[in-house]
Amino acid sequence: MKLFTLGITALAVLAVMVAGCTTQSPASTTPVVTATTAAPAPIVTSTTSAAPALPSELAGDWTLTTMAVQDGSAVTHPTTAITLTFSSDGNVYGNGGCNNYNGPYILTGTTTAKGSGLTIGPLTSTKMSCATTSQQESTYLGMLTQTSAYVVDGTQLSLTDKNQNVLIYQRPSTIPTQKEGMLPA
Repeated sequence: MKLFTLGITALAVLAVMVAGCTTQSPASTTPVVTATTAAPAPIVTSTTSAAPALPSELAGDWTLTTMAVQDGSAVTHPTTAITLTFSSDGNVYGNGGCNNYNGPYILTGTTTAKGSGLTIGPLTSTKMSCATTSQQESTYLGMLTQTSAYVVDGTQLSLTDKNQNVLIYQRPSTIPTQKEGMLPA
């Protein structure tokens, strides 16, 4: 029993000695930099199919020639140049007659009675005030963000929105100038 008591005492003394040998360093005013190893980024795999690629017939620049509002019962022609460009990076941009705008588009891959599925927006735009074209621009941007389908027929693009309003564009190089016989509005 004496040996057991001696062993316990020796362990207790050893524990006190080890605890006494460790000291805390005083607070330092020098910042301590520690290196950390970042965990590798997780690998993300998609189970959905990729969005359809931008068709070459849709890509590029377009100029608005007609807005057919209320399913075509109110047809207007823009009083200023309104443009639209489809970029292969998934964005559209252009000028609404006063302000520049841009935003994403998605080719849905569906086919409807009005053409191939397409959504545009949300759009952002500059905020200049143009008294003579603000209403036209507001109508245009509203219709553009409601787009649900498109059809390209040669050099003409038609965008139909959810309310059956239609925006009709031409390639800029195919729009006749006044010198080529176009009558002034």
